[in-house]
Amino acid sequence: MPKENNKEKALTALLESSSITEAAQNCELSEKTLRRYLEEKDFSDEYAAARRQIVESAVSALQQAANEAVETLRRNLTCDNPQAEIRAAQLILDNVFGNSENSKPANREIVISFNFNNQVRLTNDKD
Repeated sequence: MPKENNKEKALTALLESSSITEAAQNCELSEKTLRRYLEEKDFSDEYAAARRQIVESAVSALQQAANEAVETLRRNLTCDNPQAEIRAAQLILDNVFGNSENSKPANREIVISFNFNNQVRLTNDKD
């Protein structure tokens, strides 16, 4: 049973550490032992599955945060603070149409301009 406890400690340490060296120190096992465990199919499969679950959880959290960020931008479009409204509009439009020369669509026909009265104007750049 101690070997199974060591594998559980090793798995936890590998998931929580940035290197095998650090994981070995954290679970008080040798690097050689951790590397040997990682060569075992069952252990490496369990480790890979746990890592996938961690990544999927992180992606899900980022997606939720992105949804909240979009809602914040939408709310700021009509918050009666012209600077916040313009900034929200800029961020939304930059993300829809691209905010750099490399990310702009090749056939972009819309020009976005802001006047001194804090009004946004979309025009066709062929005009």
